[in-house]
Amino acid sequence: MRTIDEHLAEVLALATPRTQSLLLVDATGHALASPARARFAVPPFDNAAMDGFAVRASDLDGDGPWTLPVAGDIPAGADPVDCPQGHVVRIMTGAPIPASIDDLIVIPVEQTNIERGPVELPKQVTINGADTKRGHIRRAGSDTPVGAVVADVGTVIDAPTLAALVSTGVREVEVYALPRVAVITTGDELVSWPEPITGAQIPNSNAPLLAQIARDAGAAEVTELHASDGAEDFARTLNQAAKTHDIVVTAGGVSAGAFDVVRHVAKHNGSMWFGHVAQRPGGPQGVGVSAGAPLVCLPGNPVAAFVSAHMYLVPLIRAFAGNTRPRPQVRAITAEGFPQPHPKVTRLIPVRLDYSGAEPVAHAFSQHVGSHMVASLTGIDGIAHLTPGDETPKHVHVMLTTL
Repeated sequence: MRTIDEHLAEVLALATPRTQSLLLVDATGHALASPARARFAVPPFDNAAMDGFAVRASDLDGDGPWTLPVAGDIPAGADPVDCPQGHVVRIMTGAPIPASIDDLIVIPVEQTNIERGPVELPKQVTINGADTKRGHIRRAGSDTPVGAVVADVGTVIDAPTLAALVSTGVREVEVYALPRVAVITTGDELVSWPEPITGAQIPNSNAPLLAQIARDAGAAEVTELHASDGAEDFARTLNQAAKTHDIVVTAGGVSAGAFDVVRHVAKHNGSMWFGHVAQRPGGPQGVGVSAGAPLVCLPGNPVAAFVSAHMYLVPLIRAFAGNTRPRPQVRAITAEGFPQPHPKVTRLIPVRLDYSGAEPVAHAFSQHVGSHMVASLTGIDGIAHLTPGDETPKHVHVMLTTL
């Protein structure tokens, strides 16, 4: 029996990331394959950190207050104007500071006799107080100089990263391509919802479940396919998917039953491994390569498929996509009635987290934990890991499944 870490290592070994160059506007959601460097400094020039009045510190002798004439106005986006000796210049936050004056400082409007807000340019201003050691000036490049690494390899271009790259003039980036994922479900009993259900058939919940998990993990496109319990039908579907996708994931058919078609067909490929992983639910697993594409075979019970997808499919998608950001985890108190650890394998318990107290509290998704209990998979925040032991621990580590 493999451990979870051993099986995960075998899955991740199949990742073969591809890189591509994209315009920044098209690259959100991708991870950088090479460092993105600043073309512009931030700030790009010395500018005011406050709305107020620029003045030479040497003009503020004594304790004040000081009344000085106003020589001009510098709105944000405008060119700087000169501040003559013995004068002030009104200036807005972000507006450029005249570079030729070494001792220029900005006095916040709140420290003057001028009203806040949009008022006409006054002829003179009274400065009530000034701290000449606090210039309220943002120096050019004080955040990021030209040529500095703004975002390193593995950084996902999310909203704040996008803002950082735009502000530093980055136009094109080298990124990891997002993988194409095929989800294959098997079984004559499964019917794609909302097609009519007859007899002992049931809705195919695994297909949308795994497809959405793949999308949330960063897949570029996800194709849902279904095969019957016939070996030829599954082999044909698998071959089609493997030729057109970067990753193929199956649900069901990995145990030893008479109709476990996935294992029956794929086991003839010498690269495939089928066996048990020391986890519950989801002990039966399979992994290997089919027609050049990584093939991850998950159990068919929905709860087992859910936790297994987060344990193995999500890390594989992230590895293809170059996403090196650690997956978020929290340490939570176990709620009353939380399941006990298994004596031999790690229990993977979907949980809902209550953040209302001083520490998060983990509530098991169901009072009677079972791998078939798909109707209880609502509002899940993460998966608690219960390592083998005798008693339910007071705290448990939860791998978050939502961000």
